[in-house]
Amino acid sequence: MHNTGLNPCGSTKIRASSLVIIGMGPRGASLVERLAARGDRPLTVHLVDDQPPGSGRIWRTDQNRDMCMNTLAGAVTLFTDASFTGAGPVVEGPTLYEWCRLVSEYAGGEQAEVRQDRRSFFENGADVDDVANDPGWRDELTRIGPGSHPSRALYGHYCSWVLRTSLARLGPGVGVVWHRTRAISIRPSRSHRTVVHLADGTSVLADSVALAPGWLPSEPHPTDRNLHELAAGRAVLWVGPDSPIHQDLSGIRAGEDVIIRGLGMGFFDSLSMLTLGRGGHFENAPGNRLCYVPSGHEPTIHAGSRRGLPFLAKSVYSGLPPRATLRRVHAAQKRGLARPLRFRDEVWPHLVRDACEAFYTTLARRAPLDLPAILRVIDAGQDVVTLPERLRPLLPPGVEPFDLPALLHHRIPSSSALKYQKAIISAVDADLTEADAGLDSPLKAALWEVNGARRLAIELAAFDGIDAEGYDGDLAEFLTFGGMIGSGPPAFRSRQLLALVDVGLVRFIGPDVRIGVDGDYFTAHSPVVSGSDVRARVLLDAWVRPHDARHTRDPLLTQLIAAGLAEPFGRRNAVGRRTPGPGLSINEITSELIGPAGRHGIHLLGVPSDVVRGDTIIAPIPGTDPTMLRELDACVEAMLSDRVSAQSAGPLTVEDVASTI
Repeated sequence: MHNTGLNPCGSTKIRASSLVIIGMGPRGASLVERLAARGDRPLTVHLVDDQPPGSGRIWRTDQNRDMCMNTLAGAVTLFTDASFTGAGPVVEGPTLYEWCRLVSEYAGGEQAEVRQDRRSFFENGADVDDVANDPGWRDELTRIGPGSHPSRALYGHYCSWVLRTSLARLGPGVGVVWHRTRAISIRPSRSHRTVVHLADGTSVLADSVALAPGWLPSEPHPTDRNLHELAAGRAVLWVGPDSPIHQDLSGIRAGEDVIIRGLGMGFFDSLSMLTLGRGGHFENAPGNRLCYVPSGHEPTIHAGSRRGLPFLAKSVYSGLPPRATLRRVHAAQKRGLARPLRFRDEVWPHLVRDACEAFYTTLARRAPLDLPAILRVIDAGQDVVTLPERLRPLLPPGVEPFDLPALLHHRIPSSSALKYQKAIISAVDADLTEADAGLDSPLKAALWEVNGARRLAIELAAFDGIDAEGYDGDLAEFLTFGGMIGSGPPAFRSRQLLALVDVGLVRFIGPDVRIGVDGDYFTAHSPVVSGSDVRARVLLDAWVRPHDARHTRDPLLTQLIAAGLAEPFGRRNAVGRRTPGPGLSINEITSELIGPAGRHGIHLLGVPSDVVRGDTIIAPIPGTDPTMLRELDACVEAMLSDRVSAQSAGPLTVEDVASTI
């Protein structure tokens, strides 16, 4: 029973060898790819999801094409390459950029310069007609370069294609059964197997289960619960946190005030949907600026966040960005770091020096510097806090020393609302100047080193690599800063923001924004910006909150925890005690859930496990041995081992069969 298409096949036949994959977004597609890489074997694979196959809920292909990725086309893949260190075979399929070029060629464009092993996926039937035959997609495909930010819908098409391609590569001994529904519970059976109960009333008997659910809802934070109570029964509209394409903005009226919490990528997406999505458009203006032409259907947006600063723009490169070197950080890692990790003592000083070297090495290309002397001061064994002042005498007049600790704690000083607005405009303008400089920006070069350290820090902290105080303290502060400098929007989004400010459609509240309710209005103000008070009927949360297993709203994870098949993971505190946290306990290698009832071949992957394993949310970057692909590959290896173990446990029991009826 081999099905290579995406349509459901017939009724489920119970077999002794069956794997169940729950969640068929990009991670589910990658799981199938890793399974296909291992060749043919007698097996039935059950694929469970009620969302679009491959693209899933977040990357669905019918979403507004103004929604773009904040990663680059040449820096995204769902295939392994020479950098991969997992146990499974390396299969070098095309990156997103290479796929775009191949699809463009398939549609009649110029021949793509793509390696033969990656081109081979198109030789026996490309299966890309849904994109190649659409004039709108062909237009985007022809404009994409490795440094472009593709639409999210186009990435969804790529993920769906990876899934279809991987299904086609499964051997004839592999049966595929689609279940276009959701899993609602998983229970152990008497024969060391598990029974997966589905929302459509059917059940599947599994030797092993992989959960790749993506973003899941959690109960509101305690501060939000209080706000919910205050807003209950009022004539207000609260658009809660979610992916912007799933937030219902239809209740926001033209011309009315809207309070937005969050100034990250979700904020920029919300801006796009409330402006471009309502018929407005941008035109080029002098000085590499944009001018916004309103449609008249836009609201007026008042935005604030904890830091009060919009995320920094991605640099504009002609191709892919450089790789962070992190020379001193890697050297310290090789010498050995303590467990639990002391981030501020063991990583941060080396990172400051690496960032300084990147700054001054780049600056030396355009200013007369005694670089060897500067590097000697950088490596002097003194406190990095004093480094800027020790370097100042070596710098030309008018050049301020790079000060990473000051940037980490940077806040715009207390001011009036008008001064604060001007300060934000100036900061975004300055950031765009640096972004436009690309490889020639000393500041962006330094911050790229800092951004590159995020993955390393997360991997060092994974599982018991750091204690609770360190994770919630110095590391959390660094990762928040790293998100602001490394997970921001494409530069053109920041230009759009300035254009919206120019026409009075966006105003900034300030840092540490406080939200309240007064009558039938939400209120917002910043305690450090005088005159920042605003009243609005609408509050829009412009971010997707991390999943918290302690307060999950997901029925399946709730059931697993209640049944003892899963439990919250807790890092040890300074006295060695564990306090349950937002993640779930999993095996470090196989990602198998660990609960009070033991382990039962149920593997948790991706977003819900990120707080424990780390680096599982970001899309795989070619040439970096991505955590996500190693995680998924190890899971497939374990699932096949689970299958063998279940078969050796004996034949199906009467109770097993009865539980699936």
